[in-house]
Amino acid sequence: MVNLLEAVIGWVAPPQCISCGVEGTALCAACSTAEIIPYGERCWSCGAASQLGRTCPSCRKSAPRYVWISTSYEDTAKKLINVYKFSGRRVAGSSLAQVMSQTLGDFLTQAELTKLNYLIIPIPTATSRQRQRGFDHGKLLAKFLSRQTGLKTIDALGRLGQTRQLGARRDVRLKQAEGKYYVRLPYLIKGRNILLVDDVVTTGATLRGATKTLRQAGTRRVDALIFAKRL
Repeated sequence: MVNLLEAVIGWVAPPQCISCGVEGTALCAACSTAEIIPYGERCWSCGAASQLGRTCPSCRKSAPRYVWISTSYEDTAKKLINVYKFSGRRVAGSSLAQVMSQTLGDFLTQAELTKLNYLIIPIPTATSRQRQRGFDHGKLLAKFLSRQTGLKTIDALGRLGQTRQLGARRDVRLKQAEGKYYVRLPYLIKGRNILLVDDVVTTGATLRGATKTLRQAGTRRVDALIFAKRL
């Protein structure tokens, strides 16, 4: 499905690098290296230095064990996300996934990745946002990432309610995330290691809500891979 989608979009309008304009991809390798600044080994929630991106003790409640973030939500990274989600350039998801796959490789060896045998699960998008954009950006990103890593992806999480969190205060976002998710395929995730995937994390309310739901459903371990952190 992703291959066909890329082929059609590429035929109608060949992708161009959002930074330098070269044809072939939404973000070329040279611009990705020069302009996507690694987030580094920090706790995803508080920003404190943390070895290998492990969630620090003070931020651990209902959080993934590790959260690997590619970069900060600014400049070229922000532009790439915006053209992917809001400008109809779905093929830009392939560039997001490429950067995220590289980030995963920075923290895990191939042997470690094989041993963990993650199931990739996207954070569900509100159906109102899917209708507005014409697609589920999280699900498509997970498919691109699955191709990049060879890991399987399943749409195992469902979302209750359609409240939009973007722009809400931190305390409101945290409250909204409580009990927001449910597991629609519990027999497929029980005892498994899960890699949650999303494009942006802000307060982490959705990440915590999804993690709590997955743990209650019997998963073995929950980690997360995020493209950008909104500072």
